Amino acid sequence: MSHVVAPLQLGCCPDEPRCLLCPPPPHPPTPEYVSALVQYYRTERAEPGDEVWAAFYGGPPPSDALLRAAGNVPKRVRVRPDLLSRDDARRVVDAGVTAIELDAVSFDDRVLREARRPYRAALLDEMLVGLRGLGVRVGVVLWPGLPGSSFESSIADARHAAPLVDTARLHPALVLRGSALQAAHIDGLYRPLELGEAVTVCRAMMDVLEEAAVQVIRVGLQPGPDGYGKALAGPRHPALRELVEARRTLEALHDLVDGTPPGTHVVIRCAPPDEARTRGPFNQHIRDLRARFGLSGVQIRPDPDLPRGAWAVTLGEEP
Repeated sequence: MSHVVAPLQLGCCPDEPRCLLCPPPPHPPTPEYVSALVQYYRTERAEPGDEVWAAFYGGPPPSDALLRAAGNVPKRVRVRPDLLSRDDARRVVDAGVTAIELDAVSFDDRVLREARRPYRAALLDEMLVGLRGLGVRVGVVLWPGLPGSSFESSIADARHAAPLVDTARLHPALVLRGSALQAAHIDGLYRPLELGEAVTVCRAMMDVLEEAAVQVIRVGLQPGPDGYGKALAGPRHPALRELVEARRTLEALHDLVDGTPPGTHVVIRCAPPDEARTRGPFNQHIRDLRARFGLSGVQIRPDPDLPRGAWAVTLGEEP
């Protein structure tokens, strides 16, 4: 069954001092707003047969009143680790929450200090183990590209998280208007990742996580829809995950086509939903394959008999 998510923003840091990442917090939703939003998603956004979920994104966990207002729908929460007590975790689970994500940022203590987060990796480990004991799906949010981080530290974060969580979100850091990171960027003290760098690091992190059977449920922030405010700099893209998947696809196609004699015409079959990422942005993968392997032509053919993520290559032009 597919689902649609009614997003409810509680803000990252409700009180001063705020961490390096977040803009001023939004006005917290009222129970009336929560109830109305869930109803709107049920009647206006959901297709027939879709299930509506309520997702609370914030620093603090939602109150009992907000959880009750969401009604009898599946609920998940994302919280800042230092703002979730044991009692709160039990409380939200008793109220019907089935998934809890920690907005961990990183497992590197240097990165956490730079981000002005008042906790360290040891607390994250303790909390993730404890949440598993409550019988909920456990998730983590990681932010590659923060001050003090590197490609290597981001991969280490993915390796650290892999045995501890069921799900992960990868949010390459953006410079948001009103955040302390904006001031560091203006002063030349912080350089966010370029888009290509974000694709490279997220692709490597996904490989680590998915190899460990962790579901990567989001890659990249949507500053507007996700309620984070306006992004002034950083790897902004409306479909960052598609760029990552396109990179993975191109590498898979290289392996499949490697060894083909130059001058050959190649037909690549793929599942219909994979056609766009097989072609690449603006047919870039077709041009890349022709140039790299000296092919006379490349055709992409959707094949409903192939599963997603599988390709079949034949030589010679087809009618």
